[in-house]
Amino acid sequence: MTDSKIALEELEKIVQLFSSKELPNTCAKALIDSIEKPSSSWSLGNQILMVIHGTSDARGYRQWQEVNRWVRQGAKAFYILGPIIVKRKVIDEETKQEKEESALVGFKGIPVFRYEDTEGKELPVYKPKEIPPLTDVAKAWGLLVKYERVAGEFGHYNFQDRSIILSTEAWDTFFHELAHAGDAMLENHDFNKVTHEGVGEVVAVLTAATLARIYGRPNDGYSWNYIARYAESKKPEAVGRLCIRVLSKVQKIISTIFETKAQIIVPA
Repeated sequence: MTDSKIALEELEKIVQLFSSKELPNTCAKALIDSIEKPSSSWSLGNQILMVIHGTSDARGYRQWQEVNRWVRQGAKAFYILGPIIVKRKVIDEETKQEKEESALVGFKGIPVFRYEDTEGKELPVYKPKEIPPLTDVAKAWGLLVKYERVAGEFGHYNFQDRSIILSTEAWDTFFHELAHAGDAMLENHDFNKVTHEGVGEVVAVLTAATLARIYGRPNDGYSWNYIARYAESKKPEAVGRLCIRVLSKVQKIISTIFETKAQIIVPA
């Protein structure tokens, strides 16, 4: 039996399980300790803004020069918010003496540039302890897989530069983002046709849950609770209905993944 058929049979088992019982929550996934960079100290809002602009590393013009990288001519900056702090003198209520304190009086826009808009010396990268299965499929699809700590996310698929960014070494997170990439491939990378937030996340979770079982790292409880959030119900029937709704797309993505894997020639 082919890998694809085994996976599709496993998918059917998962849908039956998810439709019949509520599964317990599981522990949160371990986040990586990625290499420090200026954005590591940014506010959550600024880090999310960086992700929205399609990058996991953004810095000011001089900050890039400090690591021997230069902003390409014509590149456009985007702006994060920096606090405006002033020193002022106040009277201490207890001692009645004058003292100096810092006060936030507003915010200013700070221009930063994406890593993708720079060139020069390569930066240090995080190396995972284990390379997840199907990484060769991602490579065959022309995807760049890298490990970076991304605010508020375990992983992220960037439609613009076709990269997968992972904040954890959990295999099912990689499978999840690979599923998003597969969804985009099936729609010829037409962002308007790709299954979006909500249903698209359920497609990715169900695909990842199936692949995680195939490769011996099941995470059914996490997957069930993830889908339940989008079903807006803890009732197994509701979760099952949502799974069935996306079943056709999940089957196509899984088949595409294993068709690609079967075509990859392993060096002798």
